[in-house]
This record gives sequence, C-alpha cells and structure tokens, in this order.
Amino acid sequence: MTRLQRLSANLFRAWWLAEQQFPQSVFDAIAECIGELEATHRGDVVFAVEARLGLEAVARGFTPRQRAENVFAELEVWDTEDNAGVLIYVLLAERAIEIVADRGIARRVPQARWDAICADTAAAFSRGEFKTGAVATIEAVSALLRELMPTVPGQRHHNELTDRPVLL
Repeated sequence: MTRLQRLSANLFRAWWLAEQQFPQSVFDAIAECIGELEATHRGDVVFAVEARLGLEAVARGFTPRQRAENVFAELEVWDTEDNAGVLIYVLLAERAIEIVADRGIARRVPQARWDAICADTAAAFSRGEFKTGAVATIEAVSALLRELMPTVPGQRHHNELTDRPVLL
C-alpha cells in the first residue's frame, strides 16, 4: 500500500465501524477463547484492535508493523515470566493484521508462519467474519504456543496479561 493509499484508508475507510465489527459479543468470545486456550500452554496472548492511525503518523511513514511493536511495548506483552507473550494487532482502516511475539517464542517460530496466520485472518475479516477470524487466529497462535511451550504437568498456567481484547 502506498503512502497516499494509506492516508486515504486512515481518513476515509470505514474505520468508524470498529464497534460494529468488534461488538461486545465478539470481544466476549475472544476473551473466552484466550482464557480457555492459555490453559494449554505457557504463553500469554493479547488481542488489540485499533480503528486507524493518525494521519501525521502515516504521513511520516509509520507502518502498521511499527505500531504493533509500539502497542506490544505499551501493553507490556513482553513482560511475562517465560518471555512468551504474543500480541495480535488489528488495524481496521488499513486491514492490517500483525503478530508480535516476545523473544522466548519469536526465535522459535519463523516469520513465515506468523505471516500465514495473518493472511488467514485478513481473508476472514475481508469476508466480514470478524468473530470467526479472530477466534481462528487465537487458535492458530495457541497451537504454536502449545507445541513450543506446553504447560508443565502439575503446574497451573499463571495468567499474566489480560484475556480481554483491547480497543485502542
């Protein structure tokens, strides 16, 4: 997407529909899914939705990936005992999905796997399937975490980050 296309998307695309695309019922389903699946691995998943970027940020070339990395830091997704926090970031205006993983998991998962999950999410969202797409994304991320960082027998997963999605 060119800078002009990004400016246009953040100015005119239906970003104001964020609460229709992600109503409370979808946020409730996301929170429930995260809570259930985190019991199967040692990671912590955070789901964040942002309607749009500021036009000044876009004009300066600030990308959805850079914003996702900033949100990762702002929400302290990096601050988990096993360094296994994962942020799923959705920028509605640009139809961008980014996954940012902490170092404990990022070094073990090739970027191509994260990109494939993001592509599947984008496809579901483009069909208007926001709940289905979000839940499938959380399931895919959790499957990776379960494979690479399963729970320790006899130990309960300590939930260090909120399961409730964040609307930025």
